[in-house]
Parts: sequence; structure tokens; C-alpha cells
Amino acid sequence: MDGKNYSASLVSKRFWFYETKQYIEMLNDGMTSDEIQRLSENENIFGAASNSRAKEIFNTVRRRVNILDEEIQAIFPKLNIDNQKIIIFISVLLLNDLILEFMLEVYQVQLQKGQMQLTVTDYKAFFSEKQRTNETVASWKPYTYNRLGSAYKKYLLEAGLIREDGEADLMTLKVIDPKVLQWLRVIGRPDIIRAITGGLQ
Repeated sequence: MDGKNYSASLVSKRFWFYETKQYIEMLNDGMTSDEIQRLSENENIFGAASNSRAKEIFNTVRRRVNILDEEIQAIFPKLNIDNQKIIIFISVLLLNDLILEFMLEVYQVQLQKGQMQLTVTDYKAFFSEKQRTNETVASWKPYTYNRLGSAYKKYLLEAGLIREDGEADLMTLKVIDPKVLQWLRVIGRPDIIRAITGGLQ
């Protein structure tokens, strides 16, 4: 899809579940983003290995949380851990067009076909098609596709949407909390519901 903001940034960014959970909890406790930033810088609350990494974690987590509105931030602590991970994955999908398209064009399609597995070939075929149809993706080096494929797999693993099983990863359909589904409908993102559930919820 031309005009999309395609990025390979997920290569260097982790899922950061506990860091994002901590950030949301601090916001819900009444702290401001600036106060959390000072704690990150002065007390290394996210346990980063370096100052530059602490800054990257904070900026990424803040951006992901900011894309979520206050309603879902308030609901977040009441969700089970599976749905909390799904919320963080949703924030990534809201910010990154390319992984969202992977979910819609590969993950969703596999679910709808009842073919509950992903292989290295599925990732490679996706990037090959994007390379053919998008100038930005076409400009990337081959190792970028390999690293992105690995990053997408890690995100899916941490979100609980796949589990490793030999050469193929088994897709694990999650039961999404009705409050989360309703929130996605209210903000006009039925595409994300389909991407994660295959339209099966």
C-alpha cells in the first residue's frame, strides 16, 4: 500500500511488556510523563543497561502508551495478563503499518483458513511482496528483512499469539476481553480485531 509509513524500527525495539505495564500503572497512580522520565533517568526504573537504552525504552514506551487513550489505560490493570500483552501488541499495531499488514495479510489469513501455523517462508513471502510493491521496503538490505522477520516472531511470541513447535510456530487464538473488543470498535479499528482474531471473535 503506497503512502504508508513503513519502518524497520522494530528490529531494535523490544516488546517491553513489564516496562509498559509499569508506565501505565504509574500514570494511573497520578504521575506525569515528565515525572516518569526523571525516574527513568535518575533511578533507572526500567533496568536499562545504559543511559541511551534507558532513553530508548522510555521514549518507545511513552509513544506506545500515548497512542492508547485514557479509557483503555484505566481498563488495563483490570485485564488478565494475556489481554494486557494483547493491549501492548495493539499499541504496536497502531504505530507500525507494516506489522499490522503482516497480521492482516498473513496471520489473519492463516486463521481464516484454519492453517494454525507460521513458518519462515510465510515471513519471507510477506517481505518479498512488500519489496515488489513498495519503494521504501525495496530499498532495504536483505539482512533487514531477516531481522524484521525475527522481530515479528518475537513480538508474536511475547504477545502470546504463537508458540514455538519445531520448524513451524503454532498460532494460539486468544480470547480477547469484551471490553478490549468494544474499545477497538469505538475507536474505529475493526481491522485490528480481524488481524488478531481472524474475525473469529
